Amino acid sequence: MQVSHSEDLLIPGYVNPPFITLAFRLLRDGEVAAGKKIVRVYRDWNDISYLALAFETVDGETTRSCRVLLSELLAQGEWLVTGQDGAPPRRTRATYMAFSESGTYTFNITSGEGGGQQGDPGRVAGLVRVERLPANREIVLVERPADGEWRLAGYGPTPSGSGDIDVRVVGGDVYAIGVDDYGVAFVPDLAVQVGQRIRPTQYAGWVYEITEAGRLPAVEPAWWAAQGENPSQPLGSARAIARRYFQPIAHGPVPVEVI
Repeated sequence: MQVSHSEDLLIPGYVNPPFITLAFRLLRDGEVAAGKKIVRVYRDWNDISYLALAFETVDGETTRSCRVLLSELLAQGEWLVTGQDGAPPRRTRATYMAFSESGTYTFNITSGEGGGQQGDPGRVAGLVRVERLPANREIVLVERPADGEWRLAGYGPTPSGSGDIDVRVVGGDVYAIGVDDYGVAFVPDLAVQVGQRIRPTQYAGWVYEITEAGRLPAVEPAWWAAQGENPSQPLGSARAIARRYFQPIAHGPVPVEVI
């Protein structure tokens, strides 16, 4: 992974690729705790021998920042992130995270659930159609128990338009929310891959899906709407097609198969 710890050199004729700045705020059981904590970033479990990034707290809560090549973060998509707290009793946690913009990302080294996931295991059948065609969407399921305090029951994708999503429920009504891909905000000279979505800085209802890999232009272009057969158009040295962004839509209550 390409990392920069200092300002890029200015060389005539050379265009510096876009970097973003990452840092972490590390919690334990959802709270700030004293002591050193470490976050390590890997590509996947299959590449656990190759450490991509490492962050260590400087005050028990936050880490120093690191500048990372944005195109590499986006090309990978999700990264395996592990957290470690050596204070007794020692704790560790691993999850997948995606990074698309500069910021300080909060990482809870323990789930805060004190002994396991809450609720009975269940399953919800997800089925998504967009303009009458099957669509892959992220489905988020929330539950309203008898006490009225909303809780997250589960989430998952619908590859090819359908899929079973695992949930944990406590006897309340469950509602499903379908979320479209909002894309990454336009960044000049960003290297992009096929399938990535780019969002104009002044959003007007459309996102742009990359159909040929390349690099975004140095200046934000005049964006276009889908017309006719919606052919791809140049976007810097890449090409893209316009896609309408569909705002989240919810259904419910939905039936849950308790396992």
